[in-house]
Amino acid sequence: MNGKIVAIMHAGAVFGYLLFVSIIMVILQQQVKMTQNFYFYIFFGQFAFVPVGFLLGSNKFIQFWKQKGKVRWKKNHGLIIFLSLYFLTFPYLIPFDTVLPYSLITNPSITPVVQVILGYYLVSSFYKE
Repeated sequence: MNGKIVAIMHAGAVFGYLLFVSIIMVILQQQVKMTQNFYFYIFFGQFAFVPVGFLLGSNKFIQFWKQKGKVRWKKNHGLIIFLSLYFLTFPYLIPFDTVLPYSLITNPSITPVVQVILGYYLVSSFYKE
């Protein structure tokens, strides 16, 4: 396939997914207002943008899939994956103090970026020998 067509397909897939997530977030916000049950909204919000990272890293994954050899994991990517999971789960799951500034952890604008990074590094952290 032509590189331009693949780029347009990726952009369309990312845009379509972001549109879908924004619609689901609005529906979940309305549901939270009605029922006061916010657990699914929080869970969805913490992991909704990880597939965007998957989509952005899909070219590397396709190249990886076509190669032959033993599957290996890039250990240096594990640190980035661990830090991403730390940023995503700290405000809700881990009840101890952090070494980073509290405003950085609870800033809601950092969460989608961390989710995209997590998805990208999960897809691109494998290689074959």
